[in-house]
Amino acid sequence: NLSGIPEGVDGLKALAEVRRRVFAGDGPAPDSPEANTPYLRSDHMLLRFLIARQWDVERAVAMLREHYTWLADAKMSQLLRDPFPEEAHIKICYPQAYHGVDKQGRPLYIERPGALDMPKLLQTTTPERLLEYISASCELQIRRRLPACSLLKGEIVDKSLNIIDLSGLGFGIVKHTTARRFTLELLKMLQDHYPESVGQTVIVNAPWFFTSTFALVKPMLDDKTLAKISIFGTDCKAYSAALLKLVDADQLPALFGGTCICDGHDKLSCMKSVKGPWADEAICGIIDNEPLEEIMTPAGCRRLHEQITKKGSHRKQEQRDQQQDQQGQRTEVAQSAFHVAIPGSASRQALIAPAPEIPASAFSSAPPLAPAQVMREHEDDEGEDLDTFVALSQCMSPDSQQGAPTAELQHARLQATFLLEEYRRHEEAHMTTLRQWVGEFQDLVAEIGQPTIERARSYYDSRSLWQQAVQEYVQQEQEVDRVNTELAEAVKALSRAEAAFEATAAGGFGHLSAEEWASLAPLPEELDGGEGALRGRVSTVELAQGDERLLRTFRLSALGDRVALLQRRRDSASAALSLKTRELDESRRRFEQEEQLQSTCTWNCIWNSAVQQAARFYDRRQLHETLVRSQLAALRSLEARLRQAGQTVRALELGRDAARAGSSTPVLRSRSRPLDEMSIRSCDNDEFFSCCGSDFSDSDERA
Repeated sequence: NLSGIPEGVDGLKALAEVRRRVFAGDGPAPDSPEANTPYLRSDHMLLRFLIARQWDVERAVAMLREHYTWLADAKMSQLLRDPFPEEAHIKICYPQAYHGVDKQGRPLYIERPGALDMPKLLQTTTPERLLEYISASCELQIRRRLPACSLLKGEIVDKSLNIIDLSGLGFGIVKHTTARRFTLELLKMLQDHYPESVGQTVIVNAPWFFTSTFALVKPMLDDKTLAKISIFGTDCKAYSAALLKLVDADQLPALFGGTCICDGHDKLSCMKSVKGPWADEAICGIIDNEPLEEIMTPAGCRRLHEQITKKGSHRKQEQRDQQQDQQGQRTEVAQSAFHVAIPGSASRQALIAPAPEIPASAFSSAPPLAPAQVMREHEDDEGEDLDTFVALSQCMSPDSQQGAPTAELQHARLQATFLLEEYRRHEEAHMTTLRQWVGEFQDLVAEIGQPTIERARSYYDSRSLWQQAVQEYVQQEQEVDRVNTELAEAVKALSRAEAAFEATAAGGFGHLSAEEWASLAPLPEELDGGEGALRGRVSTVELAQGDERLLRTFRLSALGDRVALLQRRRDSASAALSLKTRELDESRRRFEQEEQLQSTCTWNCIWNSAVQQAARFYDRRQLHETLVRSQLAALRSLEARLRQAGQTVRALELGRDAARAGSSTPVLRSRSRPLDEMSIRSCDNDEFFSCCGSDFSDSDERA
């Protein structure tokens, strides 16, 4: 990264100054998740922003300061922990994927904006949620995929190769207000927070109007940016040959001239798969256990690469030894069978001896079943006794060699098993709904005709967006009313508290008792059952040391802070309501234009006829999308409960292990998951599948 320093600039001095500034007052907020992530202030991260600002220290520091604030406001640490249940639908309506690496070891990012279906996408998510999804993906690119590629190659890999497929791109996305606004916000986010992360971009299947537009923009771009961009039309041979110079055929999807077809028959399956070093178990283990700021240094990367290589050699040797042992065991079994078939004198005596009597109960006893098997057999029996599952789970528990698990742990495991089975049932019902809609969709298209449906799309899309804008406006209006109500109550309480405090300042204790003061103006540590208290600090009540006047001063100050906070929330909610009002007016205007166009058509107008004929298709689509939304909501609820149950099981297991070891402070270790692992894994047969063989599947089951 120090190779492109402008003439006359001391790069090491500039880096040292930026490092000093971000470890002083220009870094992340103290005690924030960002402050506890050392990589965010590592030299590798700082260099990205220095290069993006042409080695200008002041501008780089300002950009970093805004980046840290953005990470905190976006709650990035929480986004990286929580899954995205809607990821499967996002990838259907907005196809994009990380798939393999190029010849330089860079991750391969593929995006197909021409296949973007914004109206359908907005039925399952929101533009804000979509931006959160993409920002989390970009952050995982920095924290997971690039480090994984670096470990695989043995040297720093900090950029990606992007393939942008514009097949199917039309003017519809340009005219779509939400799509246009989302694109602008996305570009700003990438420019401000993930600079210097793209090594090269190859645009394929570019339509004629894109090429013409780019010719107008090209003079405004610098040579460095132009050198990273290659544009190809619809000549498959031309762009395939260019891509194969950059990417090995087994890493490039067959869709673009490579040989990779992840599921073996569908070329589009690579857009749904997980393929790359970020899915390798050994590499992920190192990323989880080694400091990221150490991995992304030349020395640390080489050292850990050698460690992975040695482990890989040992693993291959162990597999060969295991195969030899298995071959030896098979030989011994064959020899034993041979001796039994032709016994010697001692063996003849053993054969003549009577066989031990086997109790009849052994033939009637069935092998114990796993809880999941029992649940499938008794799926319709809602009153199944939980103790039966506890008894059966003891036979199948992996803790049998370590001692019987506690009753609480058994119960927690079974509860998690029940939730998992319920989740799978809901998920199967959801996938059945999608499959049924695919069949119904094909029947309706065959009956009505694709051209007719396309001609009516603008009318029904505008109607759908208007209905959505109405719902969002009503929700935001309710939020404003709620905040105003809370603010009015807080102001009323503040006025009453001020009057009582003035009476207290005059020499008395006012007309409010201590209990009334506590109810009227609770302190932060008294809110939410004590969760508002600051850990490790003296509480306000203790600080008052029994002085009632001082305590009431604190309470009055806390109440004033609450009023100020609610005023800021009111202003923010009002501003959001103004934005929703403008969006509502715009969507209503567009829908009225479409209705006006329909009303001015004669009875035999082609457009009017298309709207009428396609009504059944779009009505069915709306009903289907409503059902899908309700199913996704149920899946999200179950997923949250399942995650909580899993955390309970892990906590009980760690507590049990710590108790056996004589320790009272178990250490919880968490493993951050790649974004591709945030998907609903049990959708593998329908939505997602792995290109990585059994190793990744095993690691996924352990997760």
